[in-house]
Amino acid sequence: MKLKVTIEQQPLEFIQRQPPEHRKRLRDVLRAVERGTVFPGPLEDELEGFYKLKVERFRLILQSVATPEGPGFRVVFAERRTVVYEMFSQLLGLE
Repeated sequence: MKLKVTIEQQPLEFIQRQPPEHRKRLRDVLRAVERGTVFPGPLEDELEGFYKLKVERFRLILQSVATPEGPGFRVVFAERRTVVYEMFSQLLGLE
């Protein structure tokens, strides 16, 4: 099943700032989600309703969305693994 993946401004800028080899891996994983060969894992507790993608030392946070073409995901946040969940919780006002 083909999914549509859109990327918001913050994750787009984050990906663009990475060295070429990391940018390629991040893009490859998002393409795999679109092809349906990779599915993001659900987050729990206060971040329930969001999904995560692990790409080496990075984490992408996605939200499930309905598009005219069918189901999809919107990438809403991206950061290094060590700080991603804390920063995203602050952004949502949970901390």
